[in-house]
Amino acid sequence: MTLKDSDWLLEPHSFPGFKKNEIIATVRKGDTVHHTEHLHFQIPKRYALVNATDPIAEVVKRSRVQDGFCFVSAMHITAGVYVNDAESGLLKDISRWIENLAPYGKDYLHHQTGEDNGDAHLKSYLTNHSLTAPITKGRLDFGTWQQIFYAEFDGLRNKRILVKVTGLTS
Repeated sequence: MTLKDSDWLLEPHSFPGFKKNEIIATVRKGDTVHHTEHLHFQIPKRYALVNATDPIAEVVKRSRVQDGFCFVSAMHITAGVYVNDAESGLLKDISRWIENLAPYGKDYLHHQTGEDNGDAHLKSYLTNHSLTAPITKGRLDFGTWQQIFYAEFDGLRNKRILVKVTGLTS
């Protein structure tokens, strides 16, 4: 059994299911800051590719880092984060490609443990567990079409993204 397009939530411009951000730590020493937050959410479908750029950019803004790096981690072994274009046709292409390489319903050895998400573990391997984005002049420093996406492969439950911003404040 393969997933249909309608089994996926493909959202190129927003982050559905976002609940709140939680500041974990902020360490300042001179002009250097290390700021960590968790973004809490629950994706309303089991499978999704959603645009997480805006809440991550807000973390960068709160950190006050002017020049540095933003580290983003999915914090779940059945999810990923990646950078790509926010175009709906591309999201459909990516979801179909991922589904083709790690199809739902296959008899994975992982299922012998009582789990039913072997495909989700393989799908997360096809994206990235984490990414690092540059910060310049207090903003994510991306090319014209680049956006940060969260890839969910075992949703419908509470999840988190870790965002750690480090760099110079002035």
